[in-house]
Amino acid sequence: EIETAEQTKEPVAVLILMNASNSYRIQGEGEKRSPFHKQKEGVMDFIKSLRGTDKVAVVAYRQGATLEQVYPFGSSFKAAADSVEAYKGAKEEEDLGMEGNRDSEVDADPPFVRSVRKAFDFYKKAVPNLGATRRRYLVIMSDGKDTLTKKSKIVRKFERTVTRLKEYGIRVMAIGYSADDQGFLSTMQTLTEGTKGLYKRIGPSDLSTIPSVWDSFVARIKKQYTIRATLEDLPSNGEPIKGKSMMNYVISLRVNAGKDGPVEGAYPDFRLPKPSFDWMAVLKWIGIILGGLLGIGLIVGIIAAMSRRGGGDYQEAVHQEYDGPDRGKLHIRAGPLAGDTYPLIDDVTTIGSMKGNTIVIQDGSVSRRHAAIKIDQMRYEVADMNSTNGVLVNGGRIHKVFLRDGDKITIGTTEIEFRLK
Repeated sequence: EIETAEQTKEPVAVLILMNASNSYRIQGEGEKRSPFHKQKEGVMDFIKSLRGTDKVAVVAYRQGATLEQVYPFGSSFKAAADSVEAYKGAKEEEDLGMEGNRDSEVDADPPFVRSVRKAFDFYKKAVPNLGATRRRYLVIMSDGKDTLTKKSKIVRKFERTVTRLKEYGIRVMAIGYSADDQGFLSTMQTLTEGTKGLYKRIGPSDLSTIPSVWDSFVARIKKQYTIRATLEDLPSNGEPIKGKSMMNYVISLRVNAGKDGPVEGAYPDFRLPKPSFDWMAVLKWIGIILGGLLGIGLIVGIIAAMSRRGGGDYQEAVHQEYDGPDRGKLHIRAGPLAGDTYPLIDDVTTIGSMKGNTIVIQDGSVSRRHAAIKIDQMRYEVADMNSTNGVLVNGGRIHKVFLRDGDKITIGTTEIEFRLK
């Protein structure tokens, strides 16, 4: 069964992190032209679009990474919007903010990274009071600036933060805007890509579009899909989790998206209690939990949204076409990347689930470094890189083998056709 989250009235919890630093409060042509004011306008519209048992909280950060609570988690959306409208943003030199917000010792994290980390800590403390709210978002607007820190260091820090966010099921949606220095905006993509969220970059001259981008984020949340499914049998490939009475499973779903064809999603970190002797009760519990698989709904929502309106500057995982010379092609016939074509350009092409591979397949059945194709004087050799599930060529498992035109390569759930032309 497939329904939108709005139809099922599936609640959402949103923590909004606003930028109240001087760089956003600089006045333009009148007070209402500042990024800070446009940000407030978008946040208020965002909050007013929430319904029912949705929960929202708003915090703001300044250049010194002091975090201020504008509104605590709650469902009084009018009160939350009024609090945002009344919030003026403290001056940088004022010592305001939430109790215990300043560190007793010098914090080595860059200021913006520290603000995101403190926002996560604020979110984590509220989780016990969020009840059955499974959809959780951290929505950020920032210029990402830190003139004293290298961009690469910020990215590394955010990679650690992503691990903590994923543990609590929090997705990040981020808006990047800067009137001058654009160099740090892309650091926020580490947060959005790592949590399967969404990033939107606004150009320096597009200040007036900020509220509409906030509106688009609300629409994206509401257009998510909930998929309810029941397993016929208890999964047998679970791995025990050390120190917990839980098992870790890899769950794969394939959904027919109508004219857009099938959509597949794999969830490599799906946790269930260890099986007991009451198998029927466990199977029933699995069926209930599978109703919470909302991730694939995001994929279906993206396809639906893109089919309705073109354009947009959303930075999502999209395969880039290559028009230059190549030495052969890999056509993806089935799997998460079905329909894509990858040219063979380098002497060695690597395939795996880890960033840094030539072809990245985000699938629980694919190892971090799964396979490689080596080209030597027009001889094409595919090799298994000690993967867990192996590599098949024309249905047979191989260690190394030379490829011929038209050979079929299977890596996990992905099927690849090798072509010389």
